[in-house]
Amino acid sequence: MPQRFMIAAVAACLALPALAQTALAQTALAQTECPAISLGPADGLPVYEGACLIGGDEQAFAAFALPTGPAVKDGDVWRGEREERLEGRYLRRLYAAPEGRSPLEVVRNYRDALTAAGFTVLFECSGADCGRNEAMGSRILWTQDRRLETLGDLSRYAFTGLSDDHYLAARSADGSTSLGLYVARNNFKRFPETFERAILHLDIVQTRAMEARMIDAAAMRTALDDTGRIALDNIYFDFGTSVLTPESAPALDEMAKLLFDAPEIGVYIVGHTDNVGSFEANLVLSRERAEAVVEALAARGIARDRIVPAGVAALSPVASNATETGRQMNRRVEMVMR
Repeated sequence: MPQRFMIAAVAACLALPALAQTALAQTALAQTECPAISLGPADGLPVYEGACLIGGDEQAFAAFALPTGPAVKDGDVWRGEREERLEGRYLRRLYAAPEGRSPLEVVRNYRDALTAAGFTVLFECSGADCGRNEAMGSRILWTQDRRLETLGDLSRYAFTGLSDDHYLAARSADGSTSLGLYVARNNFKRFPETFERAILHLDIVQTRAMEARMIDAAAMRTALDDTGRIALDNIYFDFGTSVLTPESAPALDEMAKLLFDAPEIGVYIVGHTDNVGSFEANLVLSRERAEAVVEALAARGIARDRIVPAGVAALSPVASNATETGRQMNRRVEMVMR
């Protein structure tokens, strides 16, 4: 069976072990182009040839219980008979395979590609061996509170009337990346785009400790007095956007406190990116992210004439953009004394 994968490199996604690259022959989803979703696939993660991305999300730090055994009912709660509690950067992706590809073929291709890249299979199962009545999908991985809504109902009901389900859990050779792959056939006629297609759902965790990067107002002022600038690493945005996440609130509160306590100073809020993508697009994104921080500070009562936004894209790196670690360091917001 030929392997049907492509490798897609996307900024700000997980750094996973590289797999052998083959060409992608993009296929139509119900006679239309694949829908455009800004998330994109994870850097280095295999994508089944011709599969359409129909949903996804990601979080800088989250917890996930990776099933490493079949679905079982524990009182009123379904769970994996064995589970591994993981914490770290967490990403989910949902794909519709091309017409005519069986769930078995899809999961076997993933297994072969992952093991070739050094991943170890922790657990795999099919049908009733995964738990009765497709419980792995309907009771654990695709419960109502976990349904992706990226494309509305098309994503939300991608796993409906399931049949022929398969599951695989695997871990990279260095132990840093764990994933769970669930594949099943969708039998919901309401959406011809996904009806009778093999649907793929991936949970991916890059294990890491939560970074203790909270800096209080006093430390910010000391850095501004000493160096004229401070990098605010605990300002977070939704992937590829200028939308601040709720996790940014503590840092924004401390920035506002600093400016309230020192009414005599003004600052530039400067957005930085890595060098992935066009300079023009990164320049716009970096400026919009700086403006989002300014808006958040203004909402906290800081006068706008004291906080000036600016975006410099990748013009002022603090690390090499040749590695994912360096790119993460370069994606930042700084406060600079005026």
